[in-house]
Amino acid sequence: MREAAVRLQRIAEEMLSEVERLPPALINWIPRQGVWSVMDILCHIREFIPFWTGETVRIARRPEEAWGRDHTDTGRLAAVTNTAAYELDDVAADIRRFARESAETLNGLSDADLSIEATSKNPRWGRKPASFVVDHLLVGHVEKHLGQIRRNAAQFSQLVFPAAPLSLLPVRGRSERIAIRRIFCVGRNYEAHAREMGVAVDREAPFYFTKAAEHYVASGSTVPYPPGTSNYHYEMELVAVIGAPVFRVPADRALDAVFGYTCGLDMTRRDLQFAAREQKRPWDLGKDVEQSAVLGEVVRAADIDHPREGRIELRVNGEVRQQSDISLLIHSVPEIVAHLSTFYHLQPGDVIYTGTPEGVGPVKPGDRLAGSIAAVGTIELTIAAPETV
Repeated sequence: MREAAVRLQRIAEEMLSEVERLPPALINWIPRQGVWSVMDILCHIREFIPFWTGETVRIARRPEEAWGRDHTDTGRLAAVTNTAAYELDDVAADIRRFARESAETLNGLSDADLSIEATSKNPRWGRKPASFVVDHLLVGHVEKHLGQIRRNAAQFSQLVFPAAPLSLLPVRGRSERIAIRRIFCVGRNYEAHAREMGVAVDREAPFYFTKAAEHYVASGSTVPYPPGTSNYHYEMELVAVIGAPVFRVPADRALDAVFGYTCGLDMTRRDLQFAAREQKRPWDLGKDVEQSAVLGEVVRAADIDHPREGRIELRVNGEVRQQSDISLLIHSVPEIVAHLSTFYHLQPGDVIYTGTPEGVGPVKPGDRLAGSIAAVGTIELTIAAPETV
């Protein structure tokens, strides 16, 4: 339950930090009839965080009682009115307090408590466990409304198209997250992997390809098998996250710019990559694939130092497919950062996949991937069936 509690506080703080940077005129602006203003949304959230926290406890402690509210009830939570009369600072302070108190309450519940079921007053939901309220009506509810706040802000700024949502990485032990700026990837940085790809190792300098930041998906996600391929591969990697601006930095000072590390999966349309390679064309269709940049929780270098050795492993359905040591990287993290910084002004939020060891291979729908890097963390991904029209 600690994960849900941390997630609630993190998303609430992310939302409030964004709101507090918005133009004052936007707070009570209504985009069109039937759409809530930012203040409407905030007042709604202020009401439902303590309410749904209390209903979670009700299910766990008194499962014989019906929980929630009937949506025909005129006093339901969505009926907050006259929100323009409230001050943003007051509402934000209340949300922060309620999120903190809710997190404390959730931390006091066990997994057994959350598995207890009770019947909702709303026929739409029927009988659900307490975990449903936490995931869908508490944490997921805040996330949904953050999306609406962002849509309001995009419309207010008169963009031709709404701005894409930020891709945000969780950080171990912190409520704040990291907005991904760019994703760089190093190719063939383990000798054994280069051999299995049938190419020579280039020890003189690393080479790179990129992925769009919006192709990020969080560890634990389920993603569909992508279109246009029949040979979709996993690649388990150590990933470095830049935390300070740096340009043309020497290798002996490059690590000063690295905020932390995480586990990454570089999912690849291998058949398209090979076809492009044979024709000496860019790898974009093979590498820059939607939902192919899978990343775990970032751990700060200040907490673990800069890992130079340690086991890197990937299992598919419990079977070990990749197993090596990050000490076998051809180009080390400081060397990569130094080299890349001669071509780009690296900035906080830039993410660098450092390459994969040998053992890459295909996945199919239903496969479950689980990877780990010593001292860094773990990563998981499930492959679902392809999307249908």
